[in-house]
Amino acid sequence: MIEENPPATPLAEITARIKELIVDINGGDGADLTDAAPLVGDAALVDSGGLLEIMLALEDFAAERFGKPFDWMNDKAFSATRSPFETIGALAAFMERQMEGAGP
Repeated sequence: MIEENPPATPLAEITARIKELIVDINGGDGADLTDAAPLVGDAALVDSGGLLEIMLALEDFAAERFGKPFDWMNDKAFSATRSPFETIGALAAFMERQMEGAGP
């Protein structure tokens, strides 16, 4: 009997998509990417252009996969104290909350 893979959770799908985008931007195989990898700051995985590319691609992903818009234009997205852009995991969790309808 062929065992089916369990369906991926939205968080897992979003995280995987972010990692794919980083690999597309930087090259490599992405094997070393973790959810704690920084997206901004001195050790950032991408520059500001790369981050913008990820943001735009996630808008498309949200519409295609979840049938919902991804709202970047809110106070929490650009908060200095709790930025969703700090790590891969933070960005994925931020997007998941929006896709579940809980808001940013």
